[in-house]
Amino acid sequence: MQTVPERILFIAEVEAWGGAERSFLTLCDWLHRNGLPYRLLTYWDRLGLEKFASHPLNKKELLPKNNARSKIAALRKHFADRPDGSLQPLMSGYQPALHATLAGLRGFHTMMHDTESLFDDWDQKKSPKRQLHLAMNRRILRKGLSSGGNTIVASEFLQRDTQKLYGIRPAIVRIGSSVEGVVFRPRCVQEQFRMLSVSRVEANKRIDWILYALRELEKQTVPFSQRVDWHLDIVGQGAHLDELQAMSQQFGLAARVNFSGFVSDRKLAEIYDKTHLFLMPARQGYGIPALEALHRGIPVLLHRESGISDILLDTPWAKVFEGDRRNLVQALRVMIESVFNGSHLGVQPPHLPTQDEWAEEMARLCGWI
Repeated sequence: MQTVPERILFIAEVEAWGGAERSFLTLCDWLHRNGLPYRLLTYWDRLGLEKFASHPLNKKELLPKNNARSKIAALRKHFADRPDGSLQPLMSGYQPALHATLAGLRGFHTMMHDTESLFDDWDQKKSPKRQLHLAMNRRILRKGLSSGGNTIVASEFLQRDTQKLYGIRPAIVRIGSSVEGVVFRPRCVQEQFRMLSVSRVEANKRIDWILYALRELEKQTVPFSQRVDWHLDIVGQGAHLDELQAMSQQFGLAARVNFSGFVSDRKLAEIYDKTHLFLMPARQGYGIPALEALHRGIPVLLHRESGISDILLDTPWAKVFEGDRRNLVQALRVMIESVFNGSHLGVQPPHLPTQDEWAEEMARLCGWI
């Protein structure tokens, strides 16, 4: 009996819930619903992705020792046992593509979530040793990414950066958000004005910029809190959580800023339902939470360095700003007035990609359908 080929999706270490994990589970779900066998491969999953999946997840953990040599050896052994004619696997980002190349794989596909210029330590660790290491990795990645598979990104920034760094021009496929059970409901400001940030709590998300901007608005002749009873919900976990909580206290904002940490999808939906403005000043490859906000009828304030800004430049539903945290102060003033005045109401929002549209195009580019 002929074996039905599996589509392999490889994500290296699952340590936290973020855009990469979310997008790969979306693709797994689409494959499952369309009767296409798949396997989610990982070194280890310390998060437990099963609890986020909408179906019984077909997952395999390789469980190597925690060093690069052991990881690459485990990857090489796993793919050495695959039969001839197998479908080419999809790698989740920089490290999996690097390890796949070193393991001898060729012709694999890669979803490049972030290039090295978006790494958390990019601005802090530009030592000669670090630069040499990155340069060596670039040479390795050029070999793997140009060996026959497709490289796919979500934004124009990532397309330009991938071409500059690794010598290939990737395809752009805009990641979508789920619309199942989501109601598009424009909302007006009444007794409270609620803002929301959803992301990993990392330096590139610039949540400290949000706190800085709100402190500046409280310094106005008429403080923001005297105009309206405002509140900010910050959803997500990460290394900078304690630091940001201390900053909120220092700025005198603690009574109005709620750090929720990780919350369930149900709880997050409840928070979205109360929100009037979504804040996302991050420097990042894409930004799925902005789509989730817009699908619900919530305007978005975001930085041009968020990849999703590519499709939100010409709509009153979004304010895209450039520059540093001082520019965020003015952008926030403008967007608050826009939301208060209802400038976006009655205007058709831009077409927003859905998860199914994204997943089908990904499967096509990987040669899986």
